[in-house]
Amino acid sequence: MSSFKKSILFSVGEKYIIFAIQFCTSIIIARLLTPAEFGIFSIGSIFLSFSHIFRDIGISNYVIQERNLSKDRLQTAQSLLFATSWSLAIILWSVNGYAASYYSEPGVSKVIIVLSLNFLILPFGALSSALLRREMRFDCLLKINISAAIVHALASVSLCLLDFGFVSLAWAGVFSTITTVLTTIYFSDSKISLRPHFVDWLHILKTGGRFSGASLLWESGISGPELIVGKTMGLESTAFLGRAQGVVGLIYRTIMEGLAPVLMPHFAQSHREQQDIGKKFIKTINNVSALTFPIFSSLFVAMDSVVMFLYGNQWLASIQPARILCMGMLGLSIAVVGGSAVAGLGETKYSLRFQLFGQPAKLLLVLIACFYSLSHVALAMAFGDLLIAAYVIRTLRKLTGFSWKELAISMSSSAYIATCAGVACFLFKTIASESGNFIIVIGCMISSTLGWILAIYSSKHPLYTEITTIASSIKNR
Repeated sequence: MSSFKKSILFSVGEKYIIFAIQFCTSIIIARLLTPAEFGIFSIGSIFLSFSHIFRDIGISNYVIQERNLSKDRLQTAQSLLFATSWSLAIILWSVNGYAASYYSEPGVSKVIIVLSLNFLILPFGALSSALLRREMRFDCLLKINISAAIVHALASVSLCLLDFGFVSLAWAGVFSTITTVLTTIYFSDSKISLRPHFVDWLHILKTGGRFSGASLLWESGISGPELIVGKTMGLESTAFLGRAQGVVGLIYRTIMEGLAPVLMPHFAQSHREQQDIGKKFIKTINNVSALTFPIFSSLFVAMDSVVMFLYGNQWLASIQPARILCMGMLGLSIAVVGGSAVAGLGETKYSLRFQLFGQPAKLLLVLIACFYSLSHVALAMAFGDLLIAAYVIRTLRKLTGFSWKELAISMSSSAYIATCAGVACFLFKTIASESGNFIIVIGCMISSTLGWILAIYSSKHPLYTEITTIASSIKNR
């Protein structure tokens, strides 16, 4: 099996295991905390999400893609990470009261204070983690991230049971970060000096700045809607939107966050070997969309049963927004693959342009939608993601000259597979409508999987060959 396929198996396998851990944890936490408490934590954690981008300033991505990564540049990157991380921790401790005052909720301040402790800890392992990705050591990253996920789950549930409330989730994040740093140091072969060093720092900041700018805008599109909704519609509405994003996001991250770390190095390597990136993109998007399209079409059908089973009747207001967000995830999955291909070509300037084009438009639409309903907010978010996907495809077509016809064939094949999976899910849901939510959810998973298998087999999709090949190689070991 090729190193690329092994890396994907480790990376995707890691996300599935973490998904299972988060899935079980979220079910328990949803019954221990109220929507209002979730809203308080969501607002506080969003401030930290934005701050993480400034903390890293694109240095991790710089380390992954830099061809001439000397010892001096590594040490400088390490010094820059400490400088930005510790400075941001001090800033957050200084301004947390203003955030709490803005939302008229003292709990926001508590969340920010606790989570900002992560900034003191992360620099000790961040660069080693980037080097593991650069070296494609996804087997080690699997062990590191699963260990952190287990610690986060145990800590959050235990602290909630001990009546720590919404702050439980913040302290769980700190314990998870400590675990990540310690295990990363254990698995890493690189020993980077902690002595301050600032040789070639301008080159590092210039290269990393593009990645950082794109990440900041990306995070604005992910977290910004919750901040806007929290101020205009209230913290409870923020919790419902956050829960809708959580249901859909867990599925999305399980698939795409497993693939994304591997895609950019793969396209970059193919480009260095002078392979046709356009054809590589068509092949990749053909396989990726054959997974994402049917999953989100089935989730769209079964969303009411999924939400009620996982979180209970108090979260019913999340169902319709979550269904709408499923449509946006289809575009987002295409944008991630296309964006990785563009970055692999070395055209990092476009990474920033994609986000400059789509994210401000999305946030403006969200602001307008807040005057109507939460479903309108979800629709604005989905439309923004589809807009970015269209721009990414247009740019990649300009850079590589891939065939529109081949892309259309690929998308129509995935649409057929999604229809088969969605129809199978709908039929079971209709037949079992009088059953409990647990039976409906499990039945929908099984029926949609069978519909998916039938579709990729009947359409002779390349993914079917890939699956059988991998299964045979595992069996013959």
